[in-house]
Amino acid sequence: PTARPRSCPWSLCAAGGLVAAAGCCAALACGLGAEEADAPRRQHFVATPRVPMRLVYEFAVRNPSGGAAWPADGALAQLFECVGAAASLELGRGDGTMWRCLGGACIAQARRCDGRRQCLDGSDEAACGVDDASSAYDAAATAAGGADVAATPGATRSAGTVAAAPGGADVEAEATAAGLGPSLGAAAAGATPGGSGGCSEKGGLSYALDWKAEGATFWDDWNYLTFEPNSGAAEYLLRDEAMAKGVTTAHPSHAILRPGPKGKYLKRTSAKLETQRKWTYFLMAFKYESVPWGCGVWPALWTHSPDAAWPKGGELDIMEYANEITSRTSLHVDAVENRCELNPELLNRPGCPKMPDAEYNFTGHYDCATAYPGKLGCAPNDVRFMGTGEEMAREPSVVAAEWTADYLKIFRIPSHEMPADLAADSPRPDEWDEWLMSYYPFSASERTRPGSCPNAAGILKAQKIVLSLGFCGDWASKVWENSACANKGQYSTGPWSAKGPVMGSQCVAVDPHDPQGETPAGPRDCCTRFIYDEDDEYGSEDYLAQHGFWNISWLKVYQPTGGRRLRSVSREPNS
Repeated sequence: PTARPRSCPWSLCAAGGLVAAAGCCAALACGLGAEEADAPRRQHFVATPRVPMRLVYEFAVRNPSGGAAWPADGALAQLFECVGAAASLELGRGDGTMWRCLGGACIAQARRCDGRRQCLDGSDEAACGVDDASSAYDAAATAAGGADVAATPGATRSAGTVAAAPGGADVEAEATAAGLGPSLGAAAAGATPGGSGGCSEKGGLSYALDWKAEGATFWDDWNYLTFEPNSGAAEYLLRDEAMAKGVTTAHPSHAILRPGPKGKYLKRTSAKLETQRKWTYFLMAFKYESVPWGCGVWPALWTHSPDAAWPKGGELDIMEYANEITSRTSLHVDAVENRCELNPELLNRPGCPKMPDAEYNFTGHYDCATAYPGKLGCAPNDVRFMGTGEEMAREPSVVAAEWTADYLKIFRIPSHEMPADLAADSPRPDEWDEWLMSYYPFSASERTRPGSCPNAAGILKAQKIVLSLGFCGDWASKVWENSACANKGQYSTGPWSAKGPVMGSQCVAVDPHDPQGETPAGPRDCCTRFIYDEDDEYGSEDYLAQHGFWNISWLKVYQPTGGRRLRSVSREPNS
């Protein structure tokens, strides 16, 4: 966001920070630029491995005035204590403001049945939609495995005696080890997968490692592509030149893709790579330490098919963003041969995380057909997982994509939360709902709305994985005028402000699809001028060296083994 109404006491940064709104009127408070003059009145709290986002959110709910100080680590457990009127709440009951877990901790009533577990026992996500308090209590207790609690509805428990749940002991032990106290289990449960229940279809698939790029041979099995179809400022290099110029490098622990020196006139060297292999149905996992960010950059991790002309073969954008625009996933298919319009009801169920279509400024209608500039494709995204490149660079993560005959799912998992099954190369994505960022229910859409997605299993042809680092062009140049990067003649500093020549008098923002007589990626395009920096007057090379690189730990592709964990298979409710 670029602005927040001052009437809102707290602003939530996508990267996991909380900002007191007093004196906060710009994204700078989220760490996107220079300090504001009224910085002493602003408080900035950041989620870390020791302080989960659940705690940050709960703190905001408990302090609506925006003036409270962030508690010391040892006092964080108090965020989930039942105080005041909440202290008299029976287990599994709420008073409209607070709700009490079967384990004894209290959470904000608004977090009850929101599709994300707050209570360690999952009781806040059980019996959703049941109005009668007693029935809701009993159903929640049964679902959470708390038969002993359900048998004595009037019983009370301390916040430290949380009902057991799969994985709960580990979560609570970690919370205690961090000095946060055992009552934190209700919040720390948010880091345990599986909290979304029936919000998405489960494939019940077992996966085995099929291919990986890792270590000093990371780039060996990639093709270096040179075609630039987006009217951008990148000059993509072939392998030998990219290696010689340091654009792509590989090391025992990581690989780098970075901007290179200036190339041909108005171009900066870079690389766009695709895997030499292609896959039909797979689970891909991409672990990174940092991602490119900054003015003029357009990074992407995506897939495409070599077997059909675009978009008939399909394209899945797993990570893609430009300038300070947040990354989102999106899907692009043909309007006839592999058309698909997702059923919005499957993506906006009561009690489940909402996934609005991020296309058309979050007003899209889930139609995946693509024909630029009129049809943009579909992009169902849980906005809580969306972040700018800078925000994602601050939190090393694993991004995973699962494509089956029935659906596509994208996950974003902080590295410190990486599930043990993935670390052991025996991934079970059915259990990763906690990190589900995007969901494309092909088969369920067709079942519930016949004719909407008639070729669900073949909506994509076999896909290659692509990693690219572009500049300007159809996206970053087009939106430059409305970006914090635009130099509008007022001096400013920081990574997100006043880059390149002065807009209007020295350059213009050129939309390659509607250039208005200008030349796309030409000498008057503001973004191109900054990225190329012909006379080294803008400091672009140093700027890109600091911000503009991929630092990748590994990329792995898993394929279904043919077996299914039958107990895990589930279908969409009412489908």
